Amino acid sequence: MESTPQAAELLAFTSGNAQRYRRNFLRQAVCELRFPILMELAGPKPPAKVVAALRKNYPHIEVKNELTFNISSKAETDNVHVFRSQKLNWSLSVRQSALAIETTRYTDFVEMLERTMELVNAAKDLLDTDFFTRVGLRYVNVIDVADGDYKGWISDQLAAPLFGGQFKGIAEQAGKLALQAEDGGCLLQHGVRVTPGRVTPKNEKSPPATEYVVDIDVYRNEVPIEGLQGVLESINHQGFSLFDWAIGEKARKYLSE
Repeated sequence: MESTPQAAELLAFTSGNAQRYRRNFLRQAVCELRFPILMELAGPKPPAKVVAALRKNYPHIEVKNELTFNISSKAETDNVHVFRSQKLNWSLSVRQSALAIETTRYTDFVEMLERTMELVNAAKDLLDTDFFTRVGLRYVNVIDVADGDYKGWISDQLAAPLFGGQFKGIAEQAGKLALQAEDGGCLLQHGVRVTPGRVTPKNEKSPPATEYVVDIDVYRNEVPIEGLQGVLESINHQGFSLFDWAIGEKARKYLSE
């Protein structure tokens, strides 16, 4: 009998609202799967087998060169092969140490999981490993608070300085909560984001945009490829519980409509 991962017990609560919400606040969702470095994936051309498996759903292919620095501060370039969907709202990336899938049009976790497993199945024969060193899901939520009144949109426990009227003209408020175990962890980053108003075509200045960012990152270490789907389902649920704790009743009502 397998033991429960330590990271799965970092939250002492579980949200029951997973089936309640019909909307979301997501601006970006990412799944990243890291593995031991494989130099064969660092070449200027993407692996032919991966291209053949993904080209139908991701017809736009490009190569990006990312600059990195090693421990001796020596600059190195890393080829990243990027596959984009026809509408450019989903992208897959293949690099020498990670696979990733990203979207700006998140619908539900079922679709995210299906697309992730499609990428893994296309690449797993090339990876020459039976485990991922790190598996992570990241969800960047942006809550539009048009009138600047955060009460009810954000948890009182999360952003107490915003409530009570003690402060005016808040331009920035941010925080970070990191939970860590030997086999994984959770990271919650959050804060106010105020974007200055823009001048309209009629030469009128629009009011500033007031938003609150709730950025959730949940991960596990040393994940067998054969058990990937179950791990992704588990960390997705944990990440959702952390998100649901971070918001208020106004937000829950909005998401449920």
